[in-house]
Amino acid sequence: MKRITTATISVILSLTITAQDRTPMDKIWEEIEKITSARQDGKMKVNHGGGQLLYVHNGVVGEVYLCTKDCGGSTSPSFDNMTSEEIEAANERNRKMVFGKIFGAIRQNLDSLMAVSEESYHFESHHHGTDTINYSLCLKNGRDSIARIRANDGTMFYLDALETVFFNYTAGMKPCGKHARGFGTLEYNKRLPLPGGKSYYFEKQPYIDRITPVLKRKGIKEWSFKWAQTDDYDIDAHHSQEFRSATRVQQPKNAGQTVGTMYFIPREKSELAEEIFTTIDSITLRYTEIHPEQMFRYIYNVKEEVMQYAETSNISTLFEGTTGKGHVSTCVLFGITPKGYYVAIADTENNACVPKEWSTLKSFFNGEKKYIRQK
Repeated sequence: MKRITTATISVILSLTITAQDRTPMDKIWEEIEKITSARQDGKMKVNHGGGQLLYVHNGVVGEVYLCTKDCGGSTSPSFDNMTSEEIEAANERNRKMVFGKIFGAIRQNLDSLMAVSEESYHFESHHHGTDTINYSLCLKNGRDSIARIRANDGTMFYLDALETVFFNYTAGMKPCGKHARGFGTLEYNKRLPLPGGKSYYFEKQPYIDRITPVLKRKGIKEWSFKWAQTDDYDIDAHHSQEFRSATRVQQPKNAGQTVGTMYFIPREKSELAEEIFTTIDSITLRYTEIHPEQMFRYIYNVKEEVMQYAETSNISTLFEGTTGKGHVSTCVLFGITPKGYYVAIADTENNACVPKEWSTLKSFFNGEKKYIRQK
């Protein structure tokens, strides 16, 4: 077992983030993407209130090895035609060519960032197949003294720091006792105090007025929709059967509704869909740059995330603006199914649940569904 703790005062990274600027995590995630050939990270810009703008860049890092039947585990049906020797050989290739390279990239980059951090903490434990890796970096504190607190898992949190990086990973043996699996998160945060030190509710109409003309194009169909449930409708009990996702802001209460307009672009008009997605994304990003004082959550790369599910069905939130008290907001979502592309503009109140059949529903109320007319 090894334990490494460092605290260094050094030249601080000078990072003034704009939409085009790179975060310290960009290089790491680009290296991981080259190894896995898939994007696994996400970036957000958020004004939660309190007169601060927050940038978040994070993602999940996993390590899983296949079981073989002779070790007491089970294999996926797709691997039933492989022998135990072939599966173990595949595990070894993944260990060296995928997981080893991913963790090597993370360690190398985080170790270099530790050298320019105001304070950093690194802890590792490897014992009988159980692994724990924690990195906590305070890149920029903004005050003379550094406030910190250590969580039960060993993670060091830097309270009120302006710029931080965290990596938390745990792994253990699968029930077979021979093969390992583990998951962790890699996260970057940057807080920027806003001029005036205040946040305000999002002004919906000027933003919507910029977006709706983009969608008034020939070849784009639209219909109104409403997804709602009352407090006596148990979201958790129906989640696996009825919902694709559920944002729980009132847990354990259930009441909530999402009301808006769905815009549909047929699959054969992919160039138009690409243009629409790109334009709305650009308008949204620009609006948040002009009005950072308004409360919102903007997610980068949603277009790319949605487009990669071209043969299935996916819908993701690009933007959400908090318009009033009581969990009230305006949101924009991008979606895709084998039939085409979708943009939803909606107002939400309290818990926001997306039905599994979101692309074909005119209404969903406590499980009762009304469908749009298909032509």
